[in-house]
Amino acid sequence: MRKFQIRTAKNAHILNMTDEEFLQWADRRSFTVFHNWEQTDEYFELYMLYMKGKMQRDLETVYDIVSEKAKQGDEKAVRMFLQIHKDMAQLQKAMNRTQTKHEEVQEEDDLEI
Repeated sequence: MRKFQIRTAKNAHILNMTDEEFLQWADRRSFTVFHNWEQTDEYFELYMLYMKGKMQRDLETVYDIVSEKAKQGDEKAVRMFLQIHKDMAQLQKAMNRTQTKHEEVQEEDDLEI
């Protein structure tokens, strides 16, 4: 959370610390343990969740801008707006197929022999 400056009610003081203050607070002499952790699968999964959320917020911002310009009659924005809707529909279909496959596998796992 400190690395990406993700603020919560409980960590604001940590985000404002210098590196030296943070190391003292974490009872560490160097950032080695943190750098090593950044090479783990756990970190990668958390990083991907962070990036997914960030991309969703960015997509929402872009969508709002394109939508507003399309409403004003901007031809390029109208094409982009329609393309975004088409892409989102395809993505939703793919997600539904993945969800259905996951549910089928889960049903098979619950069978008793």
